[in-house]
Amino acid sequence: MRLVVVGGVAAGTKAASRARRVDPEAEITVYQEEPEPSISECGLPYFLSGTVAERENLIARTPEDFAGKDIEVLVRHRVEELDPENRRLSVRNLATGERFEDRYDRLVIATGARAILPPIPGADLDGVFRLRFLTDADGILEHVREYSPKKAVVIGGGYIGLEVAENLHRLGMEVSLVEAADRVALAYGSEVAKKVEAHLREKGVAVHTGAKVEEFTGDGRVRGVRFGDRGLEADLVVVGVGVKPSVELAREAGAEIGKTGAIRVDRRMQTSLTDVWAAGDCVETVNLASGEPTWVPLGDTANQMGRVAGTNAALGSGAETALEFPGVLGSGVFKVFDLGVGKAGLSEREAEMAGFEVTSAGIETASKAGYYPGAGRVFIKLICDSETGRLLGAEAAGDGADKLVDVCATAIWGRLSCPDLVNIDLAYAPPYGPALSPVIQAATVLSGRL
Repeated sequence: MRLVVVGGVAAGTKAASRARRVDPEAEITVYQEEPEPSISECGLPYFLSGTVAERENLIARTPEDFAGKDIEVLVRHRVEELDPENRRLSVRNLATGERFEDRYDRLVIATGARAILPPIPGADLDGVFRLRFLTDADGILEHVREYSPKKAVVIGGGYIGLEVAENLHRLGMEVSLVEAADRVALAYGSEVAKKVEAHLREKGVAVHTGAKVEEFTGDGRVRGVRFGDRGLEADLVVVGVGVKPSVELAREAGAEIGKTGAIRVDRRMQTSLTDVWAAGDCVETVNLASGEPTWVPLGDTANQMGRVAGTNAALGSGAETALEFPGVLGSGVFKVFDLGVGKAGLSEREAEMAGFEVTSAGIETASKAGYYPGAGRVFIKLICDSETGRLLGAEAAGDGADKLVDVCATAIWGRLSCPDLVNIDLAYAPPYGPALSPVIQAATVLSGRL
């Protein structure tokens, strides 16, 4: 059996490795456009500042590592056409320009997502970057070494934009963050967004919201950013306005595309094409809180999807022992300077859009026992279905936000109600939290409102 995996990074390489464990005799080839087949994309902002000191630290596995498992990995190779009827691939070697054909018995599509660069005049100026791959980080650092930029502008107030703003600031640059919406951290409610923005300003990052970039100005190299009647000087611009799923190969081959714009798959990660599976940032799944289709391009999710797709591709269609991927809650966490921020499930707005009548409660409380040295503050907000009390979502910002969000993610997964959380038995000791966990405190307030 010949298995071909299109794409690497998290989902593709996980699928290939899992397929090798399931079928030691399979012939497995991975095609990857980037020079490195398997990298830790989430570490890229920290590589810019030197927090991650060595480039090699972000390379999870090399082609030689995979060769040791009898998996052929061909980097700088792009699959340009897919013929599912004849099970053929057209591949281009990006280093030489050579084009050749390959065949497969089973196929995994893991083409991921690409960073968006809006059609803004001046976007092609030297010094305007996106950050998606290790090669993007290489380009930014080369620019920093050559020109020693003093003023940086980050476009976009999502996860990547916020993390990049922090790490460019750590390089000693004067950093401005520009966001077209009325607040940063749009995936969160206004309470958390305000805390993030206030913390950015406290740390010296200038924040401009409600500001749609109209032009990058310069003379071959970027010198400024213009929005409305305002402008900012810039020696370096990083655009982090989001990503979109790379589905062109699958769509042109006839694969069904879901309502989110990503590839539609079943719970076994199988596409509408015979003997073709898909996984990672190019794939649509289901939100377990709302039951609606969703697209969540996160590294941990891509790994989990890759495991399912690789297992099932190795076993073949209809295998009785096939694995299933149930869906996601969109759980996520990020750090901006000293502030930890996380969420799980639906925001209040997302829950209302999904048709729920919503009740919510947010509290700010001590992150440890108040008398314990180093005790900080944390904000937590719970969102539930008014009719049943079922927990639908949670957001947290402050000390220990990651722990609180993980507790709530587990509760949402288990379809617990807010009254359930009032009496949940969580670990306590003064160095780790107050006698009543912030989750229990917030659930008690919310239960009263219900």
